[in-house]
Amino acid sequence: MLVPRTEHVGERPSWDCRVCGQPWPCATAKVELTEQYQNFPHGLSVYLGSCLLEAIDDWAAGSGGAPTDLYERFLGWAGP
Repeated sequence: MLVPRTEHVGERPSWDCRVCGQPWPCATAKVELTEQYQNFPHGLSVYLGSCLLEAIDDWAAGSGGAPTDLYERFLGWAGP
């Protein structure tokens, strides 16, 4: 799996961006990830899917519930 090179990563367990504090993946992360995975777009989906599973585990272990827009937030923007 390709490892993304960006400072805009999700801070666990909140999954907000470590740099800008926006819900991850933030706008900058989306641009940078799209550029990095342009030759391997399915790899981006695999990476984002694994992040989604980790986020679900983090939210399930916490006292708060998971956001309702999980698919759109983590995978929906990345295209088919």
